[in-house]
Amino acid sequence: MKRALLFEQKTIKQIIKQRNNQQFMRQLICKGILLIFLIGTGINSFAQKPNTQALFDEANQLYQNQQFTEAAKTYQQLIDSGYQVDNLFFNAANAYLKSNQVGPAIYYYEKTLKLNPHHEAASNNLSIAEQKVENRPDELPLLFFQEWWMAFSQWHSPNGWAIASIVVAWVLAIAFILYKFFPKFRSNYLRWVIYALSVIFVAHLSMSIYMFNLATNSSSAIVIPGAATVKNAPGDSGKDLFEAHAGTKVKILDTTASYTKILMEDGKEGWIKAKDIKIL
Repeated sequence: MKRALLFEQKTIKQIIKQRNNQQFMRQLICKGILLIFLIGTGINSFAQKPNTQALFDEANQLYQNQQFTEAAKTYQQLIDSGYQVDNLFFNAANAYLKSNQVGPAIYYYEKTLKLNPHHEAASNNLSIAEQKVENRPDELPLLFFQEWWMAFSQWHSPNGWAIASIVVAWVLAIAFILYKFFPKFRSNYLRWVIYALSVIFVAHLSMSIYMFNLATNSSSAIVIPGAATVKNAPGDSGKDLFEAHAGTKVKILDTTASYTKILMEDGKEGWIKAKDIKIL
């Protein structure tokens, strides 16, 4: 009789534990859905501010009326307000290109592609704009592993890598909870799934951090004025080496208060006034 009673008590405890685990899972899933809903609502409300939409419509109308200089100024006003949207950068680049401002045009095509590497129109228009750069230096060829890394990093935008990391993290958490707290799901197959998801999560998280740092701490810049003098030393007393023309992409090597050391795509180095370039 005692054995039967002990068996019954143990069974009830298992049922209670299982029920608690199920309730925990429901709460976890509900919180995840609520978080996604709140994020979506926040983004939607941010995107639909009346004044912003009106200004964006005004810029589009100016562009349609072929008032490209005014359209570029209006798009720039939105950008200066803090909006970082790929299509806004793309429209601004088009307006700058139509108004023959090659430097800002290339700068915003590059900004578009940093946010959305798969923006085909921006990539095509960038190629057209680059043909307008005077004395454009020949780009040094990339090594095979550099090409592979660049292709791999462009699978997603910075936001895409971050979202993918979050999704994988949720799936990994659910798989781990099932394996840890639900004996009927405990198997070698699920354990290997958890191992695989862990590797995928680390890879996506690493790429998310790398792309975020690349987007926020860029070492590249675009020459903005028609022609900027590059010197052998920082300061007006430095010897003139060559000219970098509007739209030329350069790599930043060092900076001072008013000068920046740059590396051209053809390997040339020198110092240029900081105000003559715009960091990507």
